[in-house]
Amino acid sequence: MFDLLIKNGRIIDGTGSPSYLADVAVKDGKIVKVKKGIKGDAARVIDASGRVVTPGFIDSHGHSDRTLLTYPEQIEKVEQGITTTLSGQCGGSVAPIAKYVTASKQVGEFGDQQVVYKTMGTLINIAKDRPLGSNMALLVGHGQLRRAVMGLDNRAPTEQEMEEMKALLRDALEHGALGMSFGLFYAPGCYAETDECIELAKVVKEYEGVLAAHMREEADYLIRSVKEYLSIIRASGCRGVISHHKSYQKEENWGKVNHSLRMIDEANAEGLDVYCDVYPFVASQTNMLSMFIPRLDRAMGNEKLTQLLRTPEYREKVRKINIDHYGKDDLKWVQVTACPDHPEYSGMLISDIAKERGQEDYEAMFDVMCDCKMNCSACFFTMCEEDVETVMSHPRAMICTDSDVAAESIFFHPRLSASFTRVLGRYVRERGVTSLPEMIRKMTAMPAAVYGFKSKGLVWDGFDADLCIFDPDTIIDNASFDDCRAKATGLDYVIVGGQVAAENATYTGAMGGKLLLRGE
Repeated sequence: MFDLLIKNGRIIDGTGSPSYLADVAVKDGKIVKVKKGIKGDAARVIDASGRVVTPGFIDSHGHSDRTLLTYPEQIEKVEQGITTTLSGQCGGSVAPIAKYVTASKQVGEFGDQQVVYKTMGTLINIAKDRPLGSNMALLVGHGQLRRAVMGLDNRAPTEQEMEEMKALLRDALEHGALGMSFGLFYAPGCYAETDECIELAKVVKEYEGVLAAHMREEADYLIRSVKEYLSIIRASGCRGVISHHKSYQKEENWGKVNHSLRMIDEANAEGLDVYCDVYPFVASQTNMLSMFIPRLDRAMGNEKLTQLLRTPEYREKVRKINIDHYGKDDLKWVQVTACPDHPEYSGMLISDIAKERGQEDYEAMFDVMCDCKMNCSACFFTMCEEDVETVMSHPRAMICTDSDVAAESIFFHPRLSASFTRVLGRYVRERGVTSLPEMIRKMTAMPAAVYGFKSKGLVWDGFDADLCIFDPDTIIDNASFDDCRAKATGLDYVIVGGQVAAENATYTGAMGGKLLLRGE
């Protein structure tokens, strides 16, 4: 007797091949048969007539490790068809714990954070048997290794500090992390020289791990940043993934992705193994500190920065730097998402906040940042649609959310809840960026191969029963920057580990996922 039998669906198996009609039988979390007219009883039968059946989607770039123990359901991931997510990206994994974090804080029922997050190994030992709503795999962040050993210091590591970082990196890889991520845009990763990155990358290569990177720059110096990253891949021999590939900031930078994608092609022709991922929006999201405060100043920490930003002299300096940097003197392109001390501003543009307060845009933003002690984030509308489509259509581009989970948040970037359904509805069906089978490959088999998931990404006998069933004629995202939680249309079922985790884009409460370790 089967646990689940999916009848009459059109199979898009993940290879990029055309669809075909067949049934899919599931037993004990595995696909046991894919063929027409499967006979036999099943605990549940789903009629997929008029629908496509695909592998579950793999989010190639996420941050759900931040809430791995506290929000294991990952509801927003499941409700858009994501059955596996890669977390610990942008150099900022949740472990090992930063050197400057000394206060005792409980992590749910799991104990003190100093113990839980002491190393990646301690976290994995706690989390590896915990059921999840969606599968998760971990990278260890280079920036987090620096925080654990050097704090926020803006300098090169000593020989001893380098060895300590290598030891923490090896601990992560030996416990099952898939590789390492760089966050060379953020402090303290931005303080690392290229040779430091190469030395740590060589350790990743020892374990045949993957090296993902939020590069040093995605704007004026995009091409230089790609060149640096490819030099790290070349010197280490690692497989590489350029994170959320884009060119942003001002219109003069739009179109540079054509050059950067050619660089990827040339590197692969040379014998390297390089990919990228992309989310389907023209707005990014990150903390406001990283977008507006000069990199060299971030090493002083939030408390000192807050005091400094209250002074007129520093405000004028930062204002001039950013007007030159972004090519505009207004902030109507910045939408606040999280603002702990001013929750009433969440979802508002900085320009509207300024009008409400009777201030100039930058003055209003600086006041808000100071009130929140730099702990505020926003969406930044600085990209162009053509670039998004250009990157998305590249044969080595995967799809991602670049997000964690919503938890209690009211406002957040809709990529968190709608990236994959948006790609299928707006970019495949409406705009024809790629064919549906090719896009499914980018969402499933390709990331599975890149990150080494041997039993995921294909609708084949013996593979894990992580599946999506949807209507290709109606699937669409409904979430927006004003209504972030609106659920998708046309996504009928999401199946994780053989369990129905979502019906009609609504989470069922099933916990069929687990933590995936390197080599599994």
